[in-house]
Amino acid sequence: MNPLALLAASVVPVALAASALLVLPAVRRSGLGLVHPALAWLALHAVFFGAGSAVLVAADALDPGTAWYVAGAAFAVGLGVAISDRAALRRGEGTAERPPGVTAGTPDPDPVRPAVVAVLLGLGLAAIAPGLLATGLPLLSDDPTGARGELAGLLVQPLRIALPAAAIVALLAAARRPTRRRIGAAAAGIGLAVVFTILLASRYLAAELAAALLVAWLLAGRRIPARIVAALGIIAVLAFGAVQVARTPELSTGRELVFAVERTISRVLFVQPRTLDALMEVIPAETPHFAGLTWLRRLGPALGRDDVPNLGYWIYPRIFPGQDPAITGYAAPGLIGEAWANFGSVGLALFALLGVALERLGALLSRRRAGTADLAAGALVVVLMARTHALGLNGAAVLLALLLAWRLLAAGGLASLRGDLARVARWRA
Repeated sequence: MNPLALLAASVVPVALAASALLVLPAVRRSGLGLVHPALAWLALHAVFFGAGSAVLVAADALDPGTAWYVAGAAFAVGLGVAISDRAALRRGEGTAERPPGVTAGTPDPDPVRPAVVAVLLGLGLAAIAPGLLATGLPLLSDDPTGARGELAGLLVQPLRIALPAAAIVALLAAARRPTRRRIGAAAAGIGLAVVFTILLASRYLAAELAAALLVAWLLAGRRIPARIVAALGIIAVLAFGAVQVARTPELSTGRELVFAVERTISRVLFVQPRTLDALMEVIPAETPHFAGLTWLRRLGPALGRDDVPNLGYWIYPRIFPGQDPAITGYAAPGLIGEAWANFGSVGLALFALLGVALERLGALLSRRRAGTADLAAGALVVVLMARTHALGLNGAAVLLALLLAWRLLAAGGLASLRGDLARVARWRA
């Protein structure tokens, strides 16, 4: 094996371990455990970038520089978290005051307005209704991929917030007043939401829904037995593979099981490192860095850059040269791909800033773990920040803005949050 490749493959797990050690003091001080935003981000970075980049570079199928960049992003986040946490220790409290969490009979300090939650969910469904009327439910249509394409873009984003938020509200309502009727209604509603996302042939909608429910439950101070976690993991893997098969019947017919396994491994472990590798291969060798213009593409011509593309569509043919772009046509570069495309190695500084943001978010969440509105919004923001492995800066900004709007409307403003927001912003918490 090439010694440089071996070194690059080795540095990825080392950087991930170092970052975890840097993050742990903030995790302990917050009391959030596994659902601390920094730990959640690091876990997804390890799965979607770390493991795949180490394996591919060791097999000489990836440039060593890609693995170094993946490792650098992990370490930068850990460093940002550690610096922010130390600043908070110097200026604020040693340990945040722990709210009681959610148990049977506990009052709700930040209730939501059920009618508003229902209206917001209805608006999210209404936004995708024309596409569904035109093509039908994607998973049941003759062309799942084509039908799924009608549900992409901005139209689906309100549902991406409103559906999991409504499911969390139902879950917590049943936890506070666990009558048979409430538990049954919550289970039926959540089950219906899961089935609906699967019928949309959407991997990410189903995954985000499940993750948001899990994070909200743990944020509320509840626990999940290990056997249930294992069962949910198996179900998630099977569902992911089944959706892969259903979305591309022209590729999977006659070899469904093998295709599901290969496609799942590829989509989970290898696509993200290969996307980053493709971007690093062509930028700046063939195209100069974009200096932030991929986030402001319409300003490109005014600044002398007529070549600013949508990175996901632009890089897709280089990753899958023999594949019809109509099958998916888009390779999500994530924040890390955008960082390289815009700034190269200097882009790693963005991940130090991300680490600071994740630590401050954890400090806020540690103080807001009792109210339904805070738990719903908090769980979703943890999931969205962790999802920057696939979400770019603009996509994350749109979803966070929609989440803020949901929190404002569903809970009647931010009055109860202002004190904690001010303390967190001044590193006094």
